[in-house]
Amino acid sequence: MGGNGIQRAGIGLLAAIALAACDAESPAVKVLTGPTPIPGGDAQGAGDITLVNDRLAISFAVETAPPWGVARGGIIDVATLQDGAYSPDRASLVDFMPNNWSEWPTTYQEVTVDRPSDDEVIVRTERDWGDVRLVTTYRLRGGDHRVHLATEMTNLGDATLAGLSSGYSLWPDGGHIFGIPGLSGLEEGETEGALANWSGFYDEDWLLGLHADFDDRIGDAGRDRYLLHDLGVGETRRFEAWLQVGDRGELAPLVAGEIELDGLPAGQVIGAVMDRTGNSVGGAMVVAERQTESGNHPYAWTSSDDGHYAFELPTGSYRLYAAAMGYGASSAITVVIGDGDVIEQDFSDLRLPGELTIRVVDEQSGTPLDARITIEEGQTPLIGYFGSSVYFTELSAVGRASMTLPPGQYRFRVSRAEGFTAAPVFLDIGVVSGESREVTAVVDVVVNPADRGWYGADLHHHSDVLDGYTAPHFVLRSELAAGLDIAFLSDHDSVVNNAGMARLAADRNVPFIPGTEFSPSWAHFNAYPLDDDATISIDVGGATVQEIFAEARRMGADVVQVNHPYIDYGYFRSREREAVPGGYSLDFDLVEISAAEPNEETIPSVWQLWNAGRRVYFTAGSDAHDVWQEISGAVRMYAHVEGEFTVDKFVASLKAGRSFASAGPLVFPDILFGTELDHAASAPLELSYSLQAVTGLARVTLIERGEPAAVREFDGETALTPLSFTVRPVTDTWFALVVEDTAGNAAYTNPVWVTPGQ
Repeated sequence: MGGNGIQRAGIGLLAAIALAACDAESPAVKVLTGPTPIPGGDAQGAGDITLVNDRLAISFAVETAPPWGVARGGIIDVATLQDGAYSPDRASLVDFMPNNWSEWPTTYQEVTVDRPSDDEVIVRTERDWGDVRLVTTYRLRGGDHRVHLATEMTNLGDATLAGLSSGYSLWPDGGHIFGIPGLSGLEEGETEGALANWSGFYDEDWLLGLHADFDDRIGDAGRDRYLLHDLGVGETRRFEAWLQVGDRGELAPLVAGEIELDGLPAGQVIGAVMDRTGNSVGGAMVVAERQTESGNHPYAWTSSDDGHYAFELPTGSYRLYAAAMGYGASSAITVVIGDGDVIEQDFSDLRLPGELTIRVVDEQSGTPLDARITIEEGQTPLIGYFGSSVYFTELSAVGRASMTLPPGQYRFRVSRAEGFTAAPVFLDIGVVSGESREVTAVVDVVVNPADRGWYGADLHHHSDVLDGYTAPHFVLRSELAAGLDIAFLSDHDSVVNNAGMARLAADRNVPFIPGTEFSPSWAHFNAYPLDDDATISIDVGGATVQEIFAEARRMGADVVQVNHPYIDYGYFRSREREAVPGGYSLDFDLVEISAAEPNEETIPSVWQLWNAGRRVYFTAGSDAHDVWQEISGAVRMYAHVEGEFTVDKFVASLKAGRSFASAGPLVFPDILFGTELDHAASAPLELSYSLQAVTGLARVTLIERGEPAAVREFDGETALTPLSFTVRPVTDTWFALVVEDTAGNAAYTNPVWVTPGQ
């Protein structure tokens, strides 16, 4: 391949060659080297590459390390251009994955820039994945809003590689996920039932889409597009896709793109959009649902900013309606579109919104409470930036949530530490067009653990960095609504939002623990609390585990916790595969019980560590990325602090095991967890606990050295004081508690250590 210059980066003997020849102005496409011009972009290395035409810009990670331990050479920044001005960065990663998110044993990356003409630039990335050679080309032409991607993977080894899941990943930077039409709500699985070849991601002022027809399965709600396949010795398999970029939060351009790329027969629907008074509605959208034998499936939407819309759709049957922020949706109509048809259809009955304010107070004191408010029944928008089914009370006006809603009947669920310290409250409310209404929700808080010196925190939480979708102020609102006593943040390989989160927490007089999640491809670790000026100075994706642990300590962290240890890329799973760079290290402090991942292997593994005398304790976190879809504090850690609360005391209690993890039940021991007892051999030892379960207690199990020592069954009692077990230890041992409630949630305590003496 010819070209104007080459940039190489990698491990081994590959040399870096300047790309200066590619920096010249082009009539259609520019090639820039150095830090990206895209605001908020991650490509900041001197050798990074940015392609720019008159409609979009994309930046490649040549020197900058991509997120999540992915090898260099892929796209890490995407922006649109309007009148020569760049939009903020819209993407975290666009790249080819040889086998899902498996480890990257890469030894080199070679990035080449070629300009076949003034109208076209091609970036070629070559790298290895074990015995596989991966060559991906990215082609951008002048005036185009799409980038062509093509990858060839060749097996250079001496054995067939079976059961690979290979394909492209598109991870937006925030926004909303639509995914693939026909697969709404599918997190992962086969693509049978897909109604298009594109996946869409958007916000009010941007659009990203990936056109691909090679895949037979998806992951992460359509962010990952894979083909399940084998790769024989010497075999080469080719993958192709198109990355489409837009500057509006409508999906119609993706439909038009598929029609163009695949040559689909299509027709148009055109018309006007008005409210019931005959006025045009600003920002309205016309939504199309594809009709199949299985029902109506959300398909796409197009704008009608000037009161008129035009929708190009493939031939078929569709259900159409108009929607706008806060308005009641119009009546729906069905159209059957034939090839070349132009169908006129107006929508003139959008209903004006109403205003609702919900105040949340404590039943006993009347004090305003932070809360999460969910629409259980009633109209909720399909388009993400039109509204939500989930609201949070405000930070400044505690206990108050105001919302603009379509008219109609609603049932709201008001939650304050739901399932931990209070039951939910339900409100049935009617919203009337053009009217305002205020109602009060009264929550019965039955217990406050902090009154007993027990403080709760969600020790794994994300904001809007990389794959996160939650701005810091919503992180805090969600954590407070969960009844947590401490604010916490741990973004992937980033501390960028810690300072802002600290200011928000200080304004509410809430303690804050700043953290980060080190995220190589073979394990994730949370480190906290970090120094105020801490920054990550290592290449996390290429570091050994020893280097990561050392970096965490250098940044001020007293705690290194192993996150979701048994997922495919978890630390304990990688240990089993002998895939930990530098070799397995025990220099961590805590092991996570996760709300997002199964814990069936984690809990007995930690018990086995205790059996071996290793003082490594449980921690817990939700791993929430999107607080409108996930619950902050769904599982949390309670730690005991004596006297006045400080963050340092809380962290010290975590490290000392004076804590328990819970998804609901509360456990207050007479003998603090983590205590080391000297006790006369065979003499009776009483272990007593006060228990609380808002949903009612179902079962309590006393664990000794990883095995049930006693089991008590209950009939839904909400409080027990005390619950006692009498044991007679004769050798060194430990005792812990598992408490289950009637909702299927559990609490897991750290141990009491017992050393029998004379």
